[in-house]
Amino acid sequence: MSDRSYIDFRVDAGVAHMVFTRPETGNRYLLRHEPEILATLDRISEDDEIHAVVVTGAGDEFGGCPAHENDPYDPGVWYERGLTIYKKWVGMEKPIVVALNSAAHMALPLLSDIVIAERHVLIRDPHVLFGMAAGVGPYLWPLSVGLARAKRYLLLGDEMTADEAERFGLISEVVDTGQSKAAAAALARRLASLDPVGVQKTKRNLNDWLRLYWAPILAVGYGQEILHFPIEMAKGIPTVMPGNE
Repeated sequence: MSDRSYIDFRVDAGVAHMVFTRPETGNRYLLRHEPEILATLDRISEDDEIHAVVVTGAGDEFGGCPAHENDPYDPGVWYERGLTIYKKWVGMEKPIVVALNSAAHMALPLLSDIVIAERHVLIRDPHVLFGMAAGVGPYLWPLSVGLARAKRYLLLGDEMTADEAERFGLISEVVDTGQSKAAAAALARRLASLDPVGVQKTKRNLNDWLRLYWAPILAVGYGQEILHFPIEMAKGIPTVMPGNE
């Protein structure tokens, strides 16, 4: 496998575009790509000409989660690396708009600000189907969909349609297949046209909800997820889920 970049990055009219580009891994990132992810987020934060961000995956895949290929299981190391990316993602004051063009690990999309999903996308948190503790879902879902509905889906690993996810409040908007990237770019341009102080400080105030529960829920829950990670899955999360063969 080549060492080429994981992120296709460009800036246009105040909007940074981050595209995950590893089709051979379903646009999932490898250990060697993590510094690139962190550096890209730093670049966006430090560039005063960037006022909004669009994140998507190349082709028909979103990706945006670790593949763990050639990445020996070390719970302490995996835990710190994962939390480092999550913390920097949440700490971005510039608004992040996600164009969700496929089913995906939902951590980064839901840690973002606006999620525009294509109508064909099915959304789920399948951790329990693999005998894993869900760490990020119990942190993010109840705030958006309520505790009862979060339990209904997280304890069973059931999927929901994009339209259901929008109705439940888990994502922001649904568009037809093939339209998420254009819709996300248009919305990001609107955000970039606004006074950045107002947008960024309002986002910071909103994300104080996430900071409030970071240590007692996310840090502990993600620790459970990593600590009980099935050893047989340490080389990558299967693309076929139990019951979906």
